[in-house]
Amino acid sequence: MNRRTATTAHALLGLLALRTEWSTWELTKQLRRNMRFFWPRAESQIYQEAKSLVARGWALDRRGYTGDRPKTTYAITEDGRKALEAWLSTPPKATSLECEPLLRVFLSDYAGPDELRSALEQVRADGHAILDVGRVVGAEYLSGSAPFQDQLHVRAFVLDFLSHHARMLIDWADRTEATLDQHPDPHSESRQQASRAIIASNLAAYPPPPQNG
Repeated sequence: MNRRTATTAHALLGLLALRTEWSTWELTKQLRRNMRFFWPRAESQIYQEAKSLVARGWALDRRGYTGDRPKTTYAITEDGRKALEAWLSTPPKATSLECEPLLRVFLSDYAGPDELRSALEQVRADGHAILDVGRVVGAEYLSGSAPFQDQLHVRAFVLDFLSHHARMLIDWADRTEATLDQHPDPHSESRQQASRAIIASNLAAYPPPPQNG
């Protein structure tokens, strides 16, 4: 099993550990609520991975009906809890960034200005999508009505991370668009100076490198 697949399997195990049982619809809803912003593969692979957990003996499935509609629910097993605990005891892999709009910016010399601005707009929209969910989820935790209110002590950290990330996306898109508005010619001297100023201001804001030992 590769690292990404293993992580997705354990992400689902973590959700199963929170409740007695979950339907696939409930799992999907919870993944769309928050996990999709930092582990989107879990949602796209949920049906395959849920069946895989059952095959490994880490989960049990139960088939029934809601009215005339078939319904499958999943519950974690004791072996599944042990597998989750064992995985959590291993060091996490390094943080990675996957952002197609940024790739489009990186390659924007081969496109036109409209395509570049379209990439910025997608980044801005992604940031607002995170904040839209955060407003709902955050309000629920503050009112004490969140589905997993007993997870407040860790969910607050996740909301903090995603909120800062979302604001960064929006701020970056706004700053970049402002630079394009002020210096539309990518090869002008003013654009070159603005680009050097962007790099210099970032380097000046870097914290000191960590001291080894």
